[in-house]
Amino acid sequence: MTDKKNSSGPGSGLEAFALISQLGLTIALPIVLGAAAGHWLDEKFGTKVIFFLILLCLGVAGGFAGAYRQITAVSKWKK
Repeated sequence: MTDKKNSSGPGSGLEAFALISQLGLTIALPIVLGAAAGHWLDEKFGTKVIFFLILLCLGVAGGFAGAYRQITAVSKWKK
């Protein structure tokens, strides 16, 4: 008898695609939301780009922190 791997099991291409998609959203969503909120606040208070830059930097930091947590959780789960 030959062992056949289940194409939808752990380590499959579909699982890898799901993890990469989730990682992309984990990074992109805080950046986009921070930039949008900063732009809105700048328009509301009449400031040039101060809120945009602050919230964009916080979004980048938050996105990469979330991605790091996600990668470490997946690597611990895979062991």
